[in-house]
Amino acid sequence: MKTLTLLLTFFVLFSVCDISAQKFHKKSAFVSGLIGGAQISNSSNGNESPVAISFGGSFGFPITKNLFLYTRGSFTSKSNFQSFYNTSYLSSPIQFSDQLVEVNSSFSQLLFNGGLLYSFNLSDEFALGISGGVTFAVINQEAKLLGGHIISNVDNETIWGYFGGVMVEKYWEDKNITTFIEAQYNFLQSDAPYHPTALNSMNFAFGVRYYLSRKSF
Repeated sequence: MKTLTLLLTFFVLFSVCDISAQKFHKKSAFVSGLIGGAQISNSSNGNESPVAISFGGSFGFPITKNLFLYTRGSFTSKSNFQSFYNTSYLSSPIQFSDQLVEVNSSFSQLLFNGGLLYSFNLSDEFALGISGGVTFAVINQEAKLLGGHIISNVDNETIWGYFGGVMVEKYWEDKNITTFIEAQYNFLQSDAPYHPTALNSMNFAFGVRYYLSRKSF
């Protein structure tokens, strides 16, 4: 919560203090579509899933000249990849150990982000955006031994966390459409025994953004 409060303070201060000239679309709501890749890792042992295709969209509504209410949603899925699973999950009750067994894994992740986006011009053609806020995730996961026996099956687990991101946006002259690249980090914390530590999700995306109006609201 302290981290989120600092982020909010940062965005508000920069929004109030920035007096540089901005293009029309800094005062307009926008919608975006995006596609890219995502990778999930465990914060305790550094194990990472393979990079998976991710796609989604975002929406922003202006609060001040450069500050937006920002929402983003994305879906990531990866099937039939090799990973290692803690052998403690093969017995009950769970007793954690450092022994790992090779398994065949599949997962999907639906992410919803809500927070603030602060955007300012780097030049007449480019802008830099910084975002942060709260993350809500829905995760499905399955792990099978190489012989086919299912040892873990997680259906629609919901996890809360927070996110931070940075994007570079390219303006196109006399158009309401821009393009951007984005990197976003999500930190997810669960109380479930099979998630003894936090999950990290790193997302990279390319997107197209459409500003709804040339006029200030």
